[in-house]
Amino acid sequence: MDRVNMANDKNRRGFFRIYDEVNLFYKKIDEKLLTEPHSLFDIILHHPSLSSDIEMISHDSELLSLDLEKISLDSKGAVTQIQENETHNVNISASGMAFICEGALNEGDYLIIKIVLVSSMAVIVTYGQVVFCEESQSRSNRYPYFVGVHFVDLKDEYRELLINHVDKKRRQHRWINGLLLASVLMVIAAPDVVFNLSVELLHFLFERFVEFSHIAFEVIELTLDRLIEHFFHTNLKNTQLIVFYILLSFVVYGLYWLWRVLPPFCRHSKEKLFASYAHKKASLLYFWREQSLFNKIKLVVVGIAAMTLYILFGI
Repeated sequence: MDRVNMANDKNRRGFFRIYDEVNLFYKKIDEKLLTEPHSLFDIILHHPSLSSDIEMISHDSELLSLDLEKISLDSKGAVTQIQENETHNVNISASGMAFICEGALNEGDYLIIKIVLVSSMAVIVTYGQVVFCEESQSRSNRYPYFVGVHFVDLKDEYRELLINHVDKKRRQHRWINGLLLASVLMVIAAPDVVFNLSVELLHFLFERFVEFSHIAFEVIELTLDRLIEHFFHTNLKNTQLIVFYILLSFVVYGLYWLWRVLPPFCRHSKEKLFASYAHKKASLLYFWREQSLFNKIKLVVVGIAAMTLYILFGI
């Protein structure tokens, strides 16, 4: 995406890309709006009520309209008040972005784009030109298209904001990826040790959980005994019967609550898992497509060599 439509930019520089979560809004516009004295970009910033038809991508609801009257911007472009929206995974840099969407776009189409960075709640409004639009390899029924957009006429303050945001995210990713790599290497180097440590840790946590649950039950039962004896002046047998039925009511209510909450939670988790899998698959395919032939060969050779060495010497 960074390499497309940039040939005429004498000040072009390379920008790092990251995968991030944003609130994304866009609408297809006519190319002539980019050259008009009073562009749609300025109209949206100064007349937010006119932007109610800008489309929002959301995973859990249909395309909604953006109500910019509920958003107030300071001089740095930060969002001070905004409705809570579902996030969307994108591949973004200071020069463009790629994302999956519901409707097909044509190469060369121009878009008005609004991006809200979830981590910093900063807002970016700019134009974009569609670089490519193809069927998503993730086989998502809701978002069947994968779109690449190159930012057009991105203001300097927004570009710097994106550069700083990407640099910050890349530093965080380095730490996370380093920990993941260390964990993977540990599992590969000593799988039996890792397995034994994991089993012992789970056993320790289970024992602590059972112990804590027993203590909590005893405390609740003793407290109920004292309260019932104090307020109702019952004997030991009646007190124990009353406490038993109270605790039984708590258990029945807890099971009923799980019956109501657990199935929707499982369905929601399943949908999130499949959506995450589809996004990761599309991201990997996008990453692979962007590599040169030499880099592709290098990745394949390194992967085969690593697997061969592990099979020969690691097992």
